[in-house]
Amino acid sequence: MFKIAGKLFGPLLSAGLLVGIFQSGTLLAQHVPVGRPAQVGPIQSAASTLLPFTSTSVQAPVGKGVQIGQSYNGIDFLGSNCGCIPPDSNAAVGNNFVVETVNVQIRVFDKTTGAQLLDQPLDTFFGASADGDPYVLYDDLADRWYVEAIDSSATGLLLAVSSDGNPLNGFHTYHIQNVGFPDYPKPGFNKDAIFSSYNDFSPTGGATILSIKKAAALSGTLTYFISVPNFQFRAMPPAQMHDDTQGGVEWFVSTDGTDAGGNTIRVTKMTNYFSTAPQFTYSSIPVQQYQLAFLADQPGGSVATGPNTTTTQVQYHHGHLVTSMASSLGADGFVYPKGLYYQIDVNGNGAVKPRLIQQGVIDPGFGVAVQMPSVDEDQQGNLGFTWMESSSTEYLSMWVGTLNTNGNFSASVAAPGGGFFVANSRIGDYSTTVLDPSDHKTFFSANEYIGSDGATDVWRTNISSFTAK
Repeated sequence: MFKIAGKLFGPLLSAGLLVGIFQSGTLLAQHVPVGRPAQVGPIQSAASTLLPFTSTSVQAPVGKGVQIGQSYNGIDFLGSNCGCIPPDSNAAVGNNFVVETVNVQIRVFDKTTGAQLLDQPLDTFFGASADGDPYVLYDDLADRWYVEAIDSSATGLLLAVSSDGNPLNGFHTYHIQNVGFPDYPKPGFNKDAIFSSYNDFSPTGGATILSIKKAAALSGTLTYFISVPNFQFRAMPPAQMHDDTQGGVEWFVSTDGTDAGGNTIRVTKMTNYFSTAPQFTYSSIPVQQYQLAFLADQPGGSVATGPNTTTTQVQYHHGHLVTSMASSLGADGFVYPKGLYYQIDVNGNGAVKPRLIQQGVIDPGFGVAVQMPSVDEDQQGNLGFTWMESSSTEYLSMWVGTLNTNGNFSASVAAPGGGFFVANSRIGDYSTTVLDPSDHKTFFSANEYIGSDGATDVWRTNISSFTAK
């Protein structure tokens, strides 16, 4: 993100280390109707001869889409108490609550009605100054909520662990100091640990992992270990291991060292994590070649594409890992970002080498950019997605979609874009799709879109629920 002062956009020493200068003006916002069906296209890969997988190529019929359940506005730019872009929108669901964090605000909603139950700046929530890159998740194994963010010195992390399953009943808060420059932090968990992986922007650089003893953190004591795996730039998100019964193993899925591109993804297994010498086992899985995208359009101009080619969320259910990222493919000359997704079998504790089950691409067509995708898997193996979409005829919009186990893909616009995205030097950092643990079939997605006043309220967020049919 970077700060906004009045109508001038200037530098912010934070996650993206971006500098942008821009004078906003009054723009005529023209609503462009959307509703075009999205397509999941095949990815053919040399991996098919080595690691069997399936790949789907279907198109949602016109007029047939995902049935959206709850849908309510999340925190927008004017309500963020930040004066910065992008929002880094994310949310988690548990019990009867949805909790959303953005730069630099937290809000608790009633899951069913969308009523706001709590709305606070992160500084107030943590009781300490927060710089940004916040993230919230619900640990259904422990019935607890976790919230983290970079501290104001950009040399430490703030972590909050809820007292119980109700996020209104208070949190234990911790300040983990002197860990480098903990950019782009992402949390995860298994049965016995909470993990945070961040990109250390200090001179040594690369992914760094905090392994936190869960039982201690739940009771008000912080015990953690810091480790550095093989080099990985920007993101190495830890899995949220929802039905882990054993502990002892944590999984990560990322690109294979860089976000410039590649033809493999890296699946990392971590053991012995409560020590100064954890063990990392790396599997490079061949996939279709991908490459950093550099073009996205909106009516009357372009939209930033950074960052892309990086995973931001990894979910684990029934021995499967699922993740996604935006990146370009050879089909259009490596130009527009598309939504790439991967489903990987890790056989529970990893007794067998990770195997690619399925890979695919969300591709609504030539010239349509798909950005900030995220994915989760329900108890039947159906996948739920969200992504941001734009083109020369569609303002930046939030979409949701499902891919069922029969290969049928459906998609609907959850929040249509209504105006020109003026402050678009950076598109965002992540979105989230999570499965409601109360029924194991309802997905909740949080993402960004642009309203009709994109020159002043420069971004909005939406939270929508939906199920696969």
